[in-house]
Amino acid sequence: MTPRLHPGDMVALSVASMTGATLMALLAWARMSTLRAAYGVVCGSQTGLLAHCSACHAAVALILMALSFLALAASSRRRTVAARI
Repeated sequence: MTPRLHPGDMVALSVASMTGATLMALLAWARMSTLRAAYGVVCGSQTGLLAHCSACHAAVALILMALSFLALAASSRRRTVAARI
């Protein structure tokens, strides 16, 4: 028998993912500010000389994961209510 995640657990995972995304976004913003001060450009600029750092990619991935957990929590809650009727 496999353990199932309850909607509350998925919401908690979503909150944890959003917290991680916020921290990664702050780290990416600090790096961008440093690059702007030092070189006058931001990572991922049009010149293509500076690629995005891993914090940029991690922030986006964690936000998508948090939204996925919220969608799963909403769909499983909807199924639970429909099963009771």
